Amino acid sequence: MSQDAWLSNIGGSWRDVKCPCGSQFHFQGKIDELFSWERIHLRHMATDYSNHEMLSFYPRDMVIIYHSTSGYVIERRKHRKEEISEVNQARIYGRAKLAGV
Repeated sequence: MSQDAWLSNIGGSWRDVKCPCGSQFHFQGKIDELFSWERIHLRHMATDYSNHEMLSFYPRDMVIIYHSTSGYVIERRKHRKEEISEVNQARIYGRAKLAGV
């Protein structure tokens, strides 16, 4: 398997999440604490463009899959106005794949 493959299995506990900034979180069953940590660190993961992928449910919302050093973090949110324009441009120039159309 290639070293530059984006999706790969990473050893360790699924309860441990590590942000690119170095912050770590150990999930102990309190989902509110996990979400609080993720709200802060999703911004850090979002700046690492090589480590996330977007799935658009155009034109309403989107799912972003962030690959942290210890696993995956999923965010689902509404599209921002400027993102809808970017998705349209990517589709026109062949940089976006459409599914179910």
